[in-house]
Amino acid sequence: DHYGLGHSDERRKAQEKALRYDLAVAHRLTAKYGMDMLVWNHISARFRTGCLITPGRKMWGKITPEDLTYSSTNVTADIIHDAVYSARPDIKAVIHLHTPAATAISCLEEGFQPITQDGAYFYGKVATYDWDGLSDDASEGPLISAAIKAVEGCNTLLMHNHGFVCFGPSVKAAWVLAYYFEKCCEIQLRVMQSGGKLRRPRKAVMQKAAEDSYLPEFAPGVCEWEALCEEITFD
Repeated sequence: DHYGLGHSDERRKAQEKALRYDLAVAHRLTAKYGMDMLVWNHISARFRTGCLITPGRKMWGKITPEDLTYSSTNVTADIIHDAVYSARPDIKAVIHLHTPAATAISCLEEGFQPITQDGAYFYGKVATYDWDGLSDDASEGPLISAAIKAVEGCNTLLMHNHGFVCFGPSVKAAWVLAYYFEKCCEIQLRVMQSGGKLRRPRKAVMQKAAEDSYLPEFAPGVCEWEALCEEITFD
């Protein structure tokens, strides 16, 4: 019950337990839906003065609440996640993935294009960052933070030739955003492959859809998370 972070306050312990559960579910869902990359990539949740994060040495489909660590052993994870939290005090969870469709989109000059109803979640909310190697240099942190700050209210950072990061007010919001972002990227690629002339939604329509997507009853994770949690069991 204690989880080893040295606090005895019951409220803190309950908060940590809930965060660990959601993070473990998020990892297993990522594996279940084929969005993982062996032991690599990371999901974190802000906690106390740091964050709970992926252990880095276990397959995601096997991760349990007890496996989440309070500090990362991966310098890349430290740099990317710390940069997001530093840029946005309102952000409580971060997920960084290298999923196939989103990574393919990150390699295109035009980048991500919100062209569907689901894309409304990301309309005007995608920041971009030019790939600068393996993100193992601490000096990269402020550059990532600056890229996020450059797009007010963004929920996604598309890292060119690398992958992407989604972030939000909770683990469930960040994970569901990442799921939908990958799906939107898949659709964009299929449209491009079709060779047909692209029909773009009118800006006014996308703007209204973007606003409606964040109404309390539609916000990412609100409707989906309970059902998703039922997909995961810890034996």
